[in-house]
Parts: sequence; structure tokens; C-alpha cells
Amino acid sequence: MNELLPWHQDVFSRLQQQREQGRLPHALLLTGPAGTGKQQLAGVFARSLLCEQPQARGIPCGQCHGCTLYAAASHPDLHILEPAEDSRVIKIDQVRELIESLSMSSHYGRAKVVIVAPADSMNVAASNALLKTLEEPPGDTVLLLVSARPSFLPATIRSRCQLLRLPLPGMDQARTWLAAQLADSQDVDILLALTAGAPLAARQAADEAQLARRTQMLNDWQSLAAGQADPVQIAAKWVKPEAVLPISWMYGWVADMIRLRKEGAQHLLNRDASAALLTLARQVDLVKLYDLLDRILEGLRLTSSQVNPQTIVEGLLLYWSNMPRSNSTTSIS
Repeated sequence: MNELLPWHQDVFSRLQQQREQGRLPHALLLTGPAGTGKQQLAGVFARSLLCEQPQARGIPCGQCHGCTLYAAASHPDLHILEPAEDSRVIKIDQVRELIESLSMSSHYGRAKVVIVAPADSMNVAASNALLKTLEEPPGDTVLLLVSARPSFLPATIRSRCQLLRLPLPGMDQARTWLAAQLADSQDVDILLALTAGAPLAARQAADEAQLARRTQMLNDWQSLAAGQADPVQIAAKWVKPEAVLPISWMYGWVADMIRLRKEGAQHLLNRDASAALLTLARQVDLVKLYDLLDRILEGLRLTSSQVNPQTIVEGLLLYWSNMPRSNSTTSIS
């Protein structure tokens, strides 16, 4: 999608003001929670830099030759650096190819724009290869690095970019925008709670029928607690098509179980499943829940490594299914 999102209007205006005043940095690092449209903002700003007849406030016209080439993904002055289809990382050969392209003059006499997304997917060699370009970009080059995990980037990369933090939109704004995107807006609050208020992540969850998948997985989670399912078989089912989402949901369930034990039903990610999670929370020791939460966080970290995702999920489900449980239904502190 190429339009400017409502909660990015002010940020975009500030960028255009910097551009008009000749203060636009040559390298920007766009950070913020996943699912808030950082890459979409980078795309709109890149298009405005390449547009030949920008409208008021720098909005790209959508009609000029530059905008037409951009829409066709064939603008020679736009360079997208991202993992190849068969890889999870940006490799040094891709950076070297980029550097060679940037050494040439702009084809249309305007800016040369690079979008690196996600920037934290660069391996060490690729990051090191990009350092000199970040420090001394050729010509009128603007580099836009996008990352929801800036701490995963080397400090040498971060120090060469101007940091631009993009916060979550307000809940009212997120709710209004999401409701306009969905044919059925009855699940808006559940979707936003499930995605920690990130509107684009919530829309993706709706598009992929993730609520139905989460319901089935929560049933599996309960069956494991009751000793009625095999953790290895469940793990094999959960990691298809990918493992990050199931592990994220596990994190949300366990975090909510801890909240229900300590605070009651406030600030829950899974408000619609609070009754089931409270029942499960009352059966296990609170210290064990904290330990499981730590293990899940480590599992999330390992998903970006070379560890087999099914092995990660199996370990977490085995720990959950083997936790000592009581039959008590009263609150334990």
C-alpha cells in the first residue's frame, strides 16, 4: 500500500520540512513497534523524493514519470535491500551490488533512495560493508533503514543514522482506521488487543483468519495442560506455516495468566479468553509461570537464529505440559 497512514501525517510533514530546509539527513533509521507501518512510511517518503511534481506537503502526485516507475517497481533510482526469497538475512553480496549501483549518477537528476527492510536482517558482513556508504553516501543518496528491533543492529550502524521513532497510534485512531478496513468490524477490539494496538498487524490478523487459528491453538494449549495431547505432535502442527506467531501467542497467554494471578482482568492481551486462562493460571505455581515466560522470550529470540523452529516450540510445549498442576480453582498468591 502506498498511502500515508493517518498516524504518520505529522512525521511525514516534519521530514518534508527538513527536506525543504536542506536539513534532511542522508540516513534515517525508522523504528517502532511491528505492525505500525514503518516500511509503508518509508515507501511514501521515498516516492515523494522521486516524484517530479509533488503536491502540497510533499505528497507524491501519483501521475508523473517518477511515480509511474515507482508504482511499477522499476524506478532505477530506487533500491530495495531485503532478504532474498530463500533467505532470512541480507547478505554481503547484496550490499556490494547496492554500493556499485549507487556509484552511478542518478538517472533522472533527483535523489537516489535506498530502503533497507528489515535492517536488522543484515548479517555481520553485510552491516560492515554498508558502514562507509552510511557515513559518506554518494551524491544525493538517502538511505531509509527500517527496523522493529533496532537493538539487533550494530551500534556502528545506529550511530550513522538519525533515529526516527514511530509510536503506536492512539487507540481511538487505531480503532477507527481498522474498522474502516474490515468488512465486519465486530472483532476490532479483540484484534487490536491481540496485536498490542498495532493496526497493520491487526488487519493482517483479520486477513489471515488468525482469530480462528488462535482459538484452535488455545484449545490445544488446554489439552496439553490436561494431559490429553502430545506436545511433539502439537508442535509439528503449530509451526506450519511459521513458528513466530504461535510463540508470540504463547507469550501473550502466559503473560495474561500472570496478570490474572496478580492484578485481575486488567490490561489483558486476550480478554476474550480470560476465563480459560484464569482456570489454567490457578493450577500452576506463579514462579513456574515466570520461568515459562522467560523460556518463551528466549524462544522468540532463537527464531531469528539457525535453530529448528519446531525444536523451539517442542521444548516450550513439553515444559508447559509437564508443569506440576493442582486441581484448585481458587486464587493462589
